[in-house]
Amino acid sequence: MNTLGKLFRLTTFGESHGPALGSIIDGCPAGVPLTREHIQAALDRRRPGQSAITTARSEPDQVEILSGVFEDKTLGTPIAAIVRNTNQRSGDYDKLKTQDRPGHADAVWRERYKHRDHRGGGRTSGRETLCRVIGGAVAEAYLARDLPQIRTVGWVSQVGNMIAAVPEPGLSRAQVDEHPTRCPDPVVREEMSRRILAAKEAGDSLGGSIDIRVEGLPVGLGEPIFGKLKALIAQALGSVGAVTGVVWGPPDLLARIEQPGSVFHTQKEMYGGIQGGLANGEPMQVRAFFKPPATLADHAKGGRHDPCIMPRAVPVLEAMVSLVIADLILQMNAFPHSA
Repeated sequence: MNTLGKLFRLTTFGESHGPALGSIIDGCPAGVPLTREHIQAALDRRRPGQSAITTARSEPDQVEILSGVFEDKTLGTPIAAIVRNTNQRSGDYDKLKTQDRPGHADAVWRERYKHRDHRGGGRTSGRETLCRVIGGAVAEAYLARDLPQIRTVGWVSQVGNMIAAVPEPGLSRAQVDEHPTRCPDPVVREEMSRRILAAKEAGDSLGGSIDIRVEGLPVGLGEPIFGKLKALIAQALGSVGAVTGVVWGPPDLLARIEQPGSVFHTQKEMYGGIQGGLANGEPMQVRAFFKPPATLADHAKGGRHDPCIMPRAVPVLEAMVSLVIADLILQMNAFPHSA
C-alpha cells in the first residue's frame, strides 16, 4: 500500500539511495494555483541540514514537477513530482547487507520481502517523508483556494521530559519556525536545543511529541462509522515511521479521563474538535508521540542521522493532516448526504 486517500490520492515512490523519490497526486481539481516555489517552500522546512540539531546530510531537495501543472495552475490530471538524491554515501551501509540494526525495520523487511535495498534503509527510510510533504503542499494549495479559513499548524510540544506550554490560538507556522526546535515556548526551547545537541555528541537520541491544531474545519467533515475523522487522522499520522501513538483533545486529556462524565462532558475542548467521528466546528487538536531515533552510538556520531526527529517532522505531520482533510472535503462535496 503506497497510496493514501480515496478521491484526493497520494502515491509515493523511491528509495533513500535510489536516483530519486517522488509523488503522484491524483484527484486534485483543475485550476488550483500551484507553483514549483510553493512546493519547494514546504520541502525546505523538512530538508536535512537546517541547523546543528538535525542530521548533517546535505540535500538541497529541489523539486521537479513533471506533469499535471501548466501556467502555474493544476490541470486536474495526475501531478507527478520528484526530488533527486544527491548526497548518498551508500558505502556506509555495506555491512547492513548481513547485519540488522536494532530498532529498525531491517529484519522484518527481509522476512516479508526476502530481498531489500539496505542502503540507508531503502524504502523504510525517513527520507520517504519528503514525498508526503510534496503531496501535502498540493493539498494545501487546493484547500487555500476552496476553504481558506482552514489553518493547520504543528509544533514540537515535548522533547524527552521537557514539556512546552500550550500556545494561544492563532499560532502561525512562521512563529513555530522562528527557533530550530520548532517549539514556540521561549521558556523551554533553549534547553531542548541544548539537550538535543548533547544527545547528538553522545551518540544518543531523544523522543517526544508534536501537536497539530486545525482551525476552520467545516462542521460535519468526516464519516460517522469507518471513515471517522479521528480514525483517518490516526492512520495517516501512524503511517509515519517514528510515530508511536496518537491522542485527540487537549494535552492533558489522559489525565482528565479520570474525571466523572458529569464533569468531562461539560468541557467542549475534551473532544478535540471531533464528535461522533465528525468535525464539530471547534479547533481540532491532536498529539503524535515519537520514539527516540533508533540509530545510536558510533553510527549516530557520524552526523548523518537526526538525534531528535521532531523538528523536521512537523511539516510532515502537517502534510499528512492536510491530505486527509483535502480527501474528506472532496468526498463531502461528492456525496453530501452519505453515511
